[in-house]
Amino acid sequence: MFTPKQIVFAPTGACNLNCSHCRVDRSRGGNGSALTVETAVAFLDQCLAHEIDRVGFSGGEPFLAIDFLEAVSKASVERGFYFDRLMTNATWFDDVDTMRGALQRLYAAGFDGTIAVSFDSYHAAPVEKVLQFIKAVTGIWQRGDCVELVSVLNRDGTAAVVYIDELAVGLSALVKREGGLPMAIQDQAYLETVRQGLDDGSGLYIPILLMPYSAAADDPVAWQASRWFKDDYCDGPGNLFFVHPDGAVAACCGFGNENPQLIIGTIQDSYERLMASATANSHIRDCYEKGLGRKRQEMEAAGVKLPGKTDDICFFCDWLCRRGTAE
Repeated sequence: MFTPKQIVFAPTGACNLNCSHCRVDRSRGGNGSALTVETAVAFLDQCLAHEIDRVGFSGGEPFLAIDFLEAVSKASVERGFYFDRLMTNATWFDDVDTMRGALQRLYAAGFDGTIAVSFDSYHAAPVEKVLQFIKAVTGIWQRGDCVELVSVLNRDGTAAVVYIDELAVGLSALVKREGGLPMAIQDQAYLETVRQGLDDGSGLYIPILLMPYSAAADDPVAWQASRWFKDDYCDGPGNLFFVHPDGAVAACCGFGNENPQLIIGTIQDSYERLMASATANSHIRDCYEKGLGRKRQEMEAAGVKLPGKTDDICFFCDWLCRRGTAE
């Protein structure tokens, strides 16, 4: 059952990068957009009455809309919301002073969530620039545990280890690995706090969230898995309202949220209307209640011949939407 617990605002579709795996529709938003500080704050007020207690930011590159970030962060703090993560590519700035000024504004507004840096071979960001950003964040927030890396794996399942190792060296830290994959960047000060049983943020600890590569809906390689995905019913981060730059609200946390089948209304709709739209949406019910694995079984029983197998449930959802099978 779709039960949103968080709002993610994407205040802009604009970005300084053009990554090959990005699905963001940059035409959303602009002048006359339904997503403004005023409509966002009104939406916060609505959601607060329905046990939604977390706010996050995405994009595009959200730091290109720093006025929105600052104002909505202040409003969120005033209303008692918790913060989840703010996604950024950490390379959006032209000079360090501009970057530090934006971070100071966000800090002063009360944002105390995680600054999540997209960092992988697809972004191919200059390591020196990402280092400047991370050092500024940890310095302004005066904590070494307020940043995380979100890294999309290469298509063969390997990680962008060259970039991550170089970043760790620049931070005078080491990469913690499990099964050959990088799981965190940590320094000796952090290891000492662990030894002493402390949790004061004085050491550097940057967890690395490894995400599988999700292919485009028309990519035949995506159908070459040895086994099918497992149903997860969009458990966890999927249960949220994702507000696009034009004010459209999606019941999806991933790249599929650009599909009309996952849009349930606009930020100007009431909470009740959005939830009624989600309940009436058969594809959303398939995702959150029936399970896309069962949907797949029903399709095959009805004679639908699928191109192969995929172990990526988000790809399958996107494929259903773009194929027109999701209704």
